[in-house]
Amino acid sequence: MDLSALAWLAAAAAAAAGWTRLALLGLRTDRSLARLPALPAAAPAGGWPRLSVVVPCRDEAGGVEAAVRSLLAQDYPELEVVAVDDRSTDGTGAILDRLAAGAPRLAVLHLAEVPPGWLGKNRACAAGADRASGDWILFTDGDVVFEASALRRSVAFAEAHRLGHLVALPRLRAPGFLERAFVSGFSALASYVFRVWELRRPGTAGFIGVGAFNLVRAAEYRRVGGHGPLRLEVVDDAKLGLLLRRSGVRQGAVDSAGLVSVRWQAGLVRSMAGLLKNAFAACEFRWGTALASALAIALLSALPLAAAALAPTAPARLLGLLALAASAAVHGAVARRIGGGTGLEGLLAPAAGLSLAGVLLASAAAATFRGGVVWRGTFYPLADLRRGCLRAEDWPLTGAAGWD
Repeated sequence: MDLSALAWLAAAAAAAAGWTRLALLGLRTDRSLARLPALPAAAPAGGWPRLSVVVPCRDEAGGVEAAVRSLLAQDYPELEVVAVDDRSTDGTGAILDRLAAGAPRLAVLHLAEVPPGWLGKNRACAAGADRASGDWILFTDGDVVFEASALRRSVAFAEAHRLGHLVALPRLRAPGFLERAFVSGFSALASYVFRVWELRRPGTAGFIGVGAFNLVRAAEYRRVGGHGPLRLEVVDDAKLGLLLRRSGVRQGAVDSAGLVSVRWQAGLVRSMAGLLKNAFAACEFRWGTALASALAIALLSALPLAAAALAPTAPARLLGLLALAASAAVHGAVARRIGGGTGLEGLLAPAAGLSLAGVLLASAAAATFRGGVVWRGTFYPLADLRRGCLRAEDWPLTGAAGWD
């Protein structure tokens, strides 16, 4: 076998191994996640703790009414909703004021400006938390819709396991096939990052946080400084999870199985554009990390198809086909679980992965070229964002709590 054939065989084997590992991690993730509809909704032994829901909103007129109404329709008995209008220009504030006029459980805060050294959303979260009176605080977004028992089941689970932070993974409403395929593509890689099966064991690297549903015990949130350490953190939802767990807060995650749902972005193009803001931030604004991540994603996506079609030997082609089948299975399973898809989205796994790699590089290039990030109409300098980035390396694993 010549050198070229050996190279193809090695590449195909690496692709097959990579997708097999990703499939195993996906199975491990699924097995570690309880499904929210199956969880009991009975009151904890000491009764229901007071719950405050903080909803930062900026220009959410298209979805904020449905989101807030779904919160006000919750069957949770000790509930307040604090909606924070962060400089909206599209009528969001007026919608919130109208809803509050007939809903005693809803309070609305209007923010006219962002103090220096803060991102707008993070400041809105902090302002809402300052107003909140609950024993628990749920941070969510202005377009997330909740089924009536979602909060009761979540708090009951968190109290039963003595957690300080609970994430409920939302169902992503993505009606378009291409949109769903792309969103499922980056969601499939999340198991490498979050490693939710490790949350029960102390001293492990896993952590999780999502903007749609970060439920935090108020005392623990304030003990770690609230959103203060996250003032300039673009991926504040995930980094809140990092901050809490590495600070000794017991953290858990469940699959909402549709009891919490959100339309991440409307359509394929907007979904790709939505990642331009935070893809480079997820790499902590490091070009080396961005390049390495984009290359790994591109190779993992393209090698199976390339080996299956172009490899000069049958063993390499067979390994390529196995890798291609594994990528389609992983991608399709994620599409079914988080987006309500058919699984056929997995056929677009190579294209989705290459698109994701391209968006990551475009995000890094755009932030570097502009010298910063534009988020909801506000420009934030790159130098400030780098200084304010909460880096995982600065938070040792020894502080990570478990709950087994």
